[in-house]
Amino acid sequence: MILGVQYYRPPFPEKKFWKEDLSKIRDSGFNTIQLWACWGWIEPKMGIFKFDDYDELISEGEKKGLNVIISTIAEIHPFWIHRIIPDSYMIDHMGNNVISSLRIECNVGLTPGGCTDHLKVQELMENFLKTIAKRYAGVKNLIGWDCWNETRWAVQADGYVCYCPNTLNLFREWLKENYESLENLNKAWKRRYSQWEDVFPGKLPARPYTEMMEFLKFLTWRATKHMKFRYESIRSEDKEHIITAHCGQPSIMSLEGGFEQTLCRGNDWFLADQLDGFGSSHFPLWGRFDESILGVRIEAIRSATRGKVMWVSELQGGSARNGHMVDLSVPADLQQRWIWNGYGRGAKAVIFWCWRDEVFGRESSGFGIAGNDGKAEERIKAMKKTGKLLNKYNDLFQTYQPDNPKVGVLFEPDNYYLNWASDGNSELAGKNLLGYLLSLENCNIPYEIVESNHLDILYKLKVLFMPWSLIIRPEVAVHLMKFLQSGGTIFCEGETDSFTSLGFYRYPGEERNFTWELGISDEGRRIINQEEIAVFLKNKKFSLKPSGWLTPLVSKNSSFILARDINNNPIFISQNFGKGKVYMIGTFIGLPYYCSQYKDFEELLFEVVKDCNGLPELTVESKEETNTIKWQTGISGKYRLLFLTNNGNEKSVFISASEKFWGNSSEIEDLCTNEKIPIEIKNNKKGFKKDIAQGIFSIFRWEKF
Repeated sequence: MILGVQYYRPPFPEKKFWKEDLSKIRDSGFNTIQLWACWGWIEPKMGIFKFDDYDELISEGEKKGLNVIISTIAEIHPFWIHRIIPDSYMIDHMGNNVISSLRIECNVGLTPGGCTDHLKVQELMENFLKTIAKRYAGVKNLIGWDCWNETRWAVQADGYVCYCPNTLNLFREWLKENYESLENLNKAWKRRYSQWEDVFPGKLPARPYTEMMEFLKFLTWRATKHMKFRYESIRSEDKEHIITAHCGQPSIMSLEGGFEQTLCRGNDWFLADQLDGFGSSHFPLWGRFDESILGVRIEAIRSATRGKVMWVSELQGGSARNGHMVDLSVPADLQQRWIWNGYGRGAKAVIFWCWRDEVFGRESSGFGIAGNDGKAEERIKAMKKTGKLLNKYNDLFQTYQPDNPKVGVLFEPDNYYLNWASDGNSELAGKNLLGYLLSLENCNIPYEIVESNHLDILYKLKVLFMPWSLIIRPEVAVHLMKFLQSGGTIFCEGETDSFTSLGFYRYPGEERNFTWELGISDEGRRIINQEEIAVFLKNKKFSLKPSGWLTPLVSKNSSFILARDINNNPIFISQNFGKGKVYMIGTFIGLPYYCSQYKDFEELLFEVVKDCNGLPELTVESKEETNTIKWQTGISGKYRLLFLTNNGNEKSVFISASEKFWGNSSEIEDLCTNEKIPIEIKNNKKGFKKDIAQGIFSIFRWEKF
């Protein structure tokens, strides 16, 4: 198990601090340091590599008993890149050369640098990656590589990129491979192009949907291709160590406006396919997101890795900075809950950014776990305890895997492309999706994020929520039908299947193949003229908040009307289909919950999941509210582990589950306190009682057989 901290982003910290810092890092409970290996710093003159600082740091780390992860920052290009390759400039959507500059927080090279679709740029980058991999593949304390940091490539481009001849040629080759002929492309796109050279990407959002959506898909594919290139370059020289990478935020949160197109940094599922493991950055206090959102972010990466290694690749160490301002200090108890939020969901590494406070640009004076925000002493004291706990139970945590969820939420990238092609951001698609995930998180219902190109997981689920699914690709519809026929439940929102993957609108009825086969249609969009929708399900009433529009529903089959609009039109229905069940609501209810959480939405989802036997076995009961308690459970060898955090007041809880869940055990062991807790029967439920202190984490184990 890795408990690490980022140490070196050249040339910071200065050499005079190294020995003392590394000793303090080891004594603080950490077992690993991460080093940024910036191409622009290491190869100051083409063909001349300088590794003296890395050689010394790695050697000193070994002396101190610290392992090393090398993060290859190949996206920070050498200052000479455009001088050596004059035609390597990226070109923006207005036809202008993108002038590279030093990055705001990393001043040792150029960004965005040369376009990696230029073969000479690619050749030189490959040489850098192979050279550093060959140099350090054999060092004793190397754990592995982080081959692409936050999948950055267009940072500081000052416009949409890339429209250079190399990228345009690759885009057209990609189209040729997908469509086989210009005639096929014209038929699909409803165009009359006469030459491939005339086919050009969309320029700006809404100009137009089709060319823009296809270009966005291409950029996602291109990121996957580039990840494979980085992986294979390092793997060619290092046959042994793990090679990972990480995103700045999960791709389900790729809601960008500005000059980064949605999913242009890649789709986490396809990126993880190229690697041994994958992770993400998380800065909760800087980003102002709570522990539930942190949980969603980590679950998104766990879902994307699909059984491969998952890392929390960057976690906020100290108070954030963004220019001449001050942000919240990071308290130890909160930071410890972040750590165990990650390990409990299956992470095998937690790496903090960073040890010392930063010194460069807008991030200067911030982020140091040992930094000057007034909380360093308590953070390090707590980290020592965590380091000892990880060391003591290393094998137990290393083999731990969370239980498989029974609930899924569909992530269809095409819906993000459609939203971005229209509005220049993917907030409608993304926030509706995040609303469902956040609700499940708050209800402590384990879930899987089901990416539409990786549907094998679907058949292990009981229910699939499908937020903002305006696009349902035919190949996805086939799997959804099989899922329903075999007894699964799906939950759909307004105008499902109303657009093609090329951005063409489908009229209600037969054109919408998926919903037509379900026997459900709608009567068109209506302005929302009511603040709430009264839903009746299982003799319970739920008041839901609509968004977007209302679409009155029509069903060809026998159905149950769960809600009507103020004009008495059916707006929410359910019906059986095969052995399964379909729910359809004619509006979007995820986004309002994401913007302002409320109980009725949570309780509705809970009731739907309960109805199809999708609830977890384990429950946490208390006289007080339990929504501040987060838990994860799974198996490690002969043991079951239960991770629990409490971000609220102290409370007494009873944790119960089925007889089988407890195996033959008569007691539970608290790994944090070594306390033995008896398993008992309470109100015909089997479990154990525990007083959970405010702001703590707990880890329990018992033999599962």
